Amino acid sequence: MKQPELGQKILELRRQKGLTQEELVEQCNINVRTIQRIEAGEVTPRSFTLKTILNALGENLENLNDPPSHEENFIHREVGVSAFYIKLAWISGLIYFLSGFVEFAVDYARFYENELILSPAAYISMKFIVMLAYIYFMWGFVISGSLFNNYLLKIGAYFLIGTTILFYGYDMASLYFEPFYMEYVLVTQSIFRGIGSFIFGFALLRLHKPMGIVPQIAGGLEIASGVFFILIFTVLLGLIFLIPALLLQIVLLYKIESFIKMKAPEHLVS
Repeated sequence: MKQPELGQKILELRRQKGLTQEELVEQCNINVRTIQRIEAGEVTPRSFTLKTILNALGENLENLNDPPSHEENFIHREVGVSAFYIKLAWISGLIYFLSGFVEFAVDYARFYENELILSPAAYISMKFIVMLAYIYFMWGFVISGSLFNNYLLKIGAYFLIGTTILFYGYDMASLYFEPFYMEYVLVTQSIFRGIGSFIFGFALLRLHKPMGIVPQIAGGLEIASGVFFILIFTVLLGLIFLIPALLLQIVLLYKIESFIKMKAPEHLVS
């Protein structure tokens, strides 16, 4: 409780006890002028002085502390939930990054050597895990876009999520029917991925003020990767640029998690 409410509360408690200022001073061993200034709201007493006064009045300091408002409780709860989900997002990003190397080897064998080195059930399970990990990884940026009012980041993340669901779904389903014009499907996937990376990369650049240089480098690499994917014949270069971009995006989500835990009440609440 702050002044002048604190002084008014002490005055109210003193009167309820039927004490004069002089009688309260005798019990607290405090200068009467100090009591007068505290009750008038002119000064804020030190914690030791306040505890001494409250003990004389039969009141606990904890009872005078203002309970958090409904808005404050909501803000802290929302911050805690956002930090938790962003933590799960960067962990999902690590899972996606590591499993991506296995996925690349399996896909290369399937599409370029015409050999399925896993059973259909294992192939679908692998694809499903990688897809879910990537979706939740991107969901961390959807949450971040809301926190930082970066709507382009949300659009880019949603675009990449939608593209991932579409093409991973086709990829898994194609095990059970003869895939038609697979070359065209791969070309279309590369173009869509490039467009998504282009949008997402520019959105990351807009996080440079709160997050520093990490989103700038990650955004630049993501944009370069997107350009190479769109050009189709340079897909390999797109993948090469995508690897460090993904690593930096994982680092960025980790930094965002730490940022909103420490700074959210001051910087994110309007």
